[in-house]
Order: sequence, then C-alpha cells, then structure tokens
Amino acid sequence: MSAARNAGIRKTVRQFAIAMVACTAVAGGASLAAGGTAPAPAQLHQQADGTNDDWPAPSPAPTN
Repeated sequence: MSAARNAGIRKTVRQFAIAMVACTAVAGGASLAAGGTAPAPAQLHQQADGTNDDWPAPSPAPTN
C-alpha cells in the first residue's frame, strides 16, 4: 500500500470515529432531555365512584 492510500484510510477512519462520537453525544443528550423515565401506564376506565370493576366489560352470557 502506498503512503497516500494509508493516509486516505486513516482520514476515513478518523471521520467515521468523529461522526460516531457526535451521534452518541446527541443520542445521550436526547435521552437526558427526555427525562430518562419510563412512560406512565395507561389508565383503565373508571366509574364515578372510583372502581374499575366493569372494565373490560364482561361478555354476555349465551342464551339458549
């Protein structure tokens, strides 16, 4: 391999490494900005008295 080709390979590897570090930093910053917490679970349907015993609604009994 010639010296020029080695220099080209080193430049390409260096640019790739810089891009990888920059993307990792952006992804890390985004995760910190998002709060890093899991989303809250979905609420179940609740009645006015605070119970949720009708959700999901029971299936109707079969009729003969």
